[in-house]
Amino acid sequence: MDQIAAAQKALDDAKQHLHHVVREARQRGVTWAQIGESLGMSRQAAFKRFAEVTNPATGERIRRTMMSINEAQQMTERVFDLIGSGEHRQLQELIHPEAREELPAELIADTWSQLLGEVGAVESYEDTHVALPAGERLAEGDSVLGTVVGVTTLSCEAGRMMGRVALDDQQRIVGLLIVSPEQSSLPF
Repeated sequence: MDQIAAAQKALDDAKQHLHHVVREARQRGVTWAQIGESLGMSRQAAFKRFAEVTNPATGERIRRTMMSINEAQQMTERVFDLIGSGEHRQLQELIHPEAREELPAELIADTWSQLLGEVGAVESYEDTHVALPAGERLAEGDSVLGTVVGVTTLSCEAGRMMGRVALDDQQRIVGLLIVSPEQSSLPF
């Protein structure tokens, strides 16, 4: 067990060191594109993972909440659990106030009924992961800033559908899609 604890500490130390090295690189003028290329990710993914944003008017650091990929994955499945169990009031509380007009409970319930008619009840979730709005999959174990998309395969009685939940930095729902897994042009 000591080896496990030591390995976890080494991983935590490495993550902290990586954040420090990225901060130093940014101070030297290295671009997010260059950092992303070094890490095998897009500049947007690098920015969302490491950025420290300052308010140009005050010069103060803008405090934003980092969301763990694990939290976003859990929230994605929770959204579909709430839809499937008819817990529309709880679901509406998770939706950003501005998005509630576009995602009323009646629309979500009607869409879910259509899903049930096409492929039956959801039996499980598969390959739940988190991506950037443009589609780049994010690595598990990371934390990110800003809007992300939770993606899961809804494995149903007679087929599969893809569920997508756009989450803002406060883990509020700002978009919701249920589409065929083959669907390629998506708004997020």
